Amino acid sequence: MTIARPPRSWETKTLAVLAAVGAAALLTMVLLVTDLALRSYALSGATGAVSPLVAAVVEDPYTLDCLNIVLLVAYIGAFYWWRAQTRTLLTRVNVEPGAVVTHWGIAGWGLCLGLSFVVRLALSGSGQVDDLDSLATALGYDALALTFRLVGLSLLLIGVWQIREQVRLAVAGSGVALRVSDLGSLASAPTTAAPLAPLARAEIKAEGEADDYFWTRIGEQARAAGADLALLETTGTAVHRWFLVPATGETDAVRAVIAPGAVVTIFAEPPAADFTAPEGDEFYGLLEDSETGALWFQSVRPNRVPAFLARARTARRWALYPAASATAQSAVVPAAH
Repeated sequence: MTIARPPRSWETKTLAVLAAVGAAALLTMVLLVTDLALRSYALSGATGAVSPLVAAVVEDPYTLDCLNIVLLVAYIGAFYWWRAQTRTLLTRVNVEPGAVVTHWGIAGWGLCLGLSFVVRLALSGSGQVDDLDSLATALGYDALALTFRLVGLSLLLIGVWQIREQVRLAVAGSGVALRVSDLGSLASAPTTAAPLAPLARAEIKAEGEADDYFWTRIGEQARAAGADLALLETTGTAVHRWFLVPATGETDAVRAVIAPGAVVTIFAEPPAADFTAPEGDEFYGLLEDSETGALWFQSVRPNRVPAFLARARTARRWALYPAASATAQSAVVPAAH
């Protein structure tokens, strides 16, 4: 059984947020180590040597300050944008996003971020730094603020990671496949089929034989439509493959791979990115993979139409044909063709 998964684009956005938070945490650790080293240096009366890293930071503090501000804005903005995207994703699969995008790690991050700002406010009101003792005190406050921030970033990483798992579970539970590859039978992959009596193999009733005249007629139909037409091959009650009859009307390539004894059905409405879903009691769904162009078949009941339409948003082209379509034409492929 195929398990529904979030789109790859959402997974990529999640990794980007984790990377931004991780980069901010790494820089915070560098700043914290630098503050503690400088504080120790100040408390020792400015005697002894400092590490090359601390010396580099002291000589050029503005570069790290600018990088700190950029990462702060980037990771906070990325997180809130990602959470908004996650809410939209969950709404698409009819899942209430409230509990799914909530985690104690996010609340902990907010608390730690607030405490770090409070400490910095206290530092700004502690007076001017004019000797080694006041410098050590200021560095101690700054190190405390950075410690709160580092703890908060760690909690945020945990929160984002856990929310990702919660979203995966919610999408899987909804049954809405947001990746075309999660749908089921791949229509464009040829399969062998032994000739059998059509009515014993397919629930679609054939109106005649798929002879030369039938293929000529559907080729003319495709040319008249000026678009690719969907052709459904049925070789059993649950065995279907989609093919496209090109707008040029050339049917030889399609005809060559149709299984002998199969029932083929041509639909008058071409698949499209903006296909209009009709009314009906049962449908044959077509989805064209936006990356590979592979065609996917899905049998759709009325209560599953919203889920199918959610999948269709990620497809290059799609169509939803009533099983009892008045405009469709069916024929059985002879044993030798």
